[in-house]
Amino acid sequence: MTRPPAVSVVVPFYNRRNEVARCLDAVLAQQLPDAVTMEVVAVDNGSTDGTRDLLASYPVRLVDCARRGPAAARNAGIAAAQAPIVALTDSDCVPAPDWLAHLLTPFSDPAVIAAGGRIEALSMRRGVAVYFEERRFLNQEKLFRGSYCYPPFVATANAAFRREVILAAGGFDESLRVGEDADLCWRALDGGGAIAYCPRALVRHGHRDTYREFFRQAMAYGEGAARVYARHRQRFGVRRPVDWENIIYLARVPLEILLRAVVCQTAYKRRSAFYDAIWRTGFTLGRWRGSLRNRVAYF
Repeated sequence: MTRPPAVSVVVPFYNRRNEVARCLDAVLAQQLPDAVTMEVVAVDNGSTDGTRDLLASYPVRLVDCARRGPAAARNAGIAAAQAPIVALTDSDCVPAPDWLAHLLTPFSDPAVIAAGGRIEALSMRRGVAVYFEERRFLNQEKLFRGSYCYPPFVATANAAFRREVILAAGGFDESLRVGEDADLCWRALDGGGAIAYCPRALVRHGHRDTYREFFRQAMAYGEGAARVYARHRQRFGVRRPVDWENIIYLARVPLEILLRAVVCQTAYKRRSAFYDAIWRTGFTLGRWRGSLRNRVAYF
């Protein structure tokens, strides 16, 4: 008789043929204790690039999700999962061989309802990817400890939850494209329990490496932050959070770009103010747009 899986790994994907294959290869190569069984649920979010055909030969369960968005895709995978623990990673990520073994360790404590592991850059060949890593935008330890106005949560690029807790909380909010992990974590924690940080559970993330993708990601993060704030403002401790440091920096960014271009000795450092300008401009515009759409002041 086949043992039921102890953990279900859910990987949503949309038109990432090469990336999802690389991710699933790493997931399927996990080094687990003999007593731990695993299933892999790959969720197709409407791909049109042949990814599904490529994965037909993989020992994974393929699930379809017609509604677009990472939250909807994760919900579809969680609904199909058969294990009491659901681990989550993204199709542009590559878990280390011992990722899952370490990520499961905190669940020996029944009070732990979710855990998150370390997230590092998969590649830093482009300056914007180096900047993203240096600024620690996906630093799980920082998210776990709480950052600017944000209560602690775990990012779903490298996370695991008790399945019953996700279902009791109503799953991911499918109307959110960014911030859905924070939203779920906070709602789940309302029911009691704790989250844990696992520094040895490593996932490498493919950071955006073009200016256009970098700017669009910054805008999405900003708009998502405002929307999540609108839903959870009582958790933030302030009613009108204004990032004055960011606003002041944007006012002097032309001078900063010129100064670093003259003073800094490496090509990356000379361009770092330009990367700052792209990210901060996109993030600020996103926050303003999100504030207007959600009728809050979160600048």
